[in-house]
Amino acid sequence: MTNNLIMKSLPMVASVLGRKYGVKVVIGGKGAYTDGNTVHLPALPLECSETLIGLARGYIDHEAAHIRETRFDWLRLANLTPLEMHVWNTFEDWRVEHRLAKLFPGCRQNFNWLIQHLFGNDNEQATDPAMAVLNWLLLSVRAWDVPSLIGQRDGVGSFIESHYPGLISRLNHVLKKVHAYCDSTQDCILYAREVVSILKDKSASEPQENRGDQPDKTAVVGSPDGLPLDTVSIDSRRQLECLIHADENHLPADFGETLAAKLRNETPINVDESLRVAQLGTKSMKPIDPEGIAATKRASIALRTQLQGLLQSSVLTRSKVGRHGRLDARQLHRVSVADARVFKRNGRKVGIDTAVHILLDCSGSMRRRIKLTTQICHAVTTALDSIDGINVAVTAFPAGSPTDGGNENSPGPTVCPILRHGERLHANFDMSATGCTPLGEALWWVLQQMQPLPESRKMILILTDGDPDSFHLALDAVEEGRRFGVEIYGLGILSEAINKLLPDHSRTVNDLSELAPAMFGMLRSAFVR
Repeated sequence: MTNNLIMKSLPMVASVLGRKYGVKVVIGGKGAYTDGNTVHLPALPLECSETLIGLARGYIDHEAAHIRETRFDWLRLANLTPLEMHVWNTFEDWRVEHRLAKLFPGCRQNFNWLIQHLFGNDNEQATDPAMAVLNWLLLSVRAWDVPSLIGQRDGVGSFIESHYPGLISRLNHVLKKVHAYCDSTQDCILYAREVVSILKDKSASEPQENRGDQPDKTAVVGSPDGLPLDTVSIDSRRQLECLIHADENHLPADFGETLAAKLRNETPINVDESLRVAQLGTKSMKPIDPEGIAATKRASIALRTQLQGLLQSSVLTRSKVGRHGRLDARQLHRVSVADARVFKRNGRKVGIDTAVHILLDCSGSMRRRIKLTTQICHAVTTALDSIDGINVAVTAFPAGSPTDGGNENSPGPTVCPILRHGERLHANFDMSATGCTPLGEALWWVLQQMQPLPESRKMILILTDGDPDSFHLALDAVEEGRRFGVEIYGLGILSEAINKLLPDHSRTVNDLSELAPAMFGMLRSAFVR
């Protein structure tokens, strides 16, 4: 799967970045948030624009940086006020992003694009000089990496200076230390407290009565760090006091919250027709009974025999005659006509090198067919697993009740791995059938698992008996999978419904005895290719 294709697909971007950063990324639900281990993205439109993918990539980068670098235990012990927390977050956001960019330089460009996108076009005039201080701090820190924000920062700074003379100079003194020395969560806490202390000093400066004349620059009071505190108007002083005592609901959204809100706004009204990826769930499984094992063994032997015969020609090593290699006595007659091709060398051996992932439908409609379906699944898995060069895995869906989905904190559609790639084959394929049919969500999960596999060919085989919950979501996953080079096939169990989704790549099986010819017919062209 080429990188340029992956970077245009949000589920694959999430999978690649999550694996690279060592965090889990989930797509689905209604919220964008982080619980300390997992980055949650909301359900998003099936057609994701480049801007939306850029926002999602930036959010994953940003929150992964916090998961990897922020010491939340130190933060809890610090017991910061809401204002101190806000300033801390401004500094910590910058710090952790820089730490991540040192390890993964590619995300620096993502961050710079994101900063420019979120803050570079804000021409709104500030009216509250106290709140403008927080905006100035944010623009100052972000301008270190995106210089195009400098003009915007200076404009806000001039507005603040007209209300709080001397404040910008004192805050710049702290920012220089943040830029040069801030190396930990604790450092950000200390510098945030220093900023708030300066604001408190400014709010305690001698008030100037509201008159039409200019502030008296000569009236000053001493400050703890030895710098003068110019007088402040009564209104400006009150606004600063309100900022100092504000709760989190009255403070501006921070960088992560702003980005999360933009992602939430993209969630479609009809979540069932949105882009979601299934999450891991649990499902009770037990061994297939002895009678079923005997039946699957007969079916798997028949299928394996046909497949091995089909594949033999593609892995056969043929000898070739040439001008170097081992002398072939049968070619010595060529010497009489000055033909030097009297040596034999082995031809190139072409291996199968294929990863196959079987996706097993265990929805409620399968109740009467689940025994046949699991036997078919085990038979196909056994046959494929016995062939050198094939790496097979099996995943069941759904893995929970259909009522699990529908709100921000629920797991949503789920899957349960029965056999992972590289694991030894077992017989624990017997399971119950319950729930809906989130085929599209399950397909996206499987595509994420197959992306890092080393095999040169990747195939998905769907075993199902009906229509998916969302045909459009399933079709979108199929089309995207094929765009990545993944071949997708379907086996209908007592149903031809899969033919609508995969009209040229599916077969129907009504009995275990029909498995071998159906699979052989479907995979003939695929394996011989």
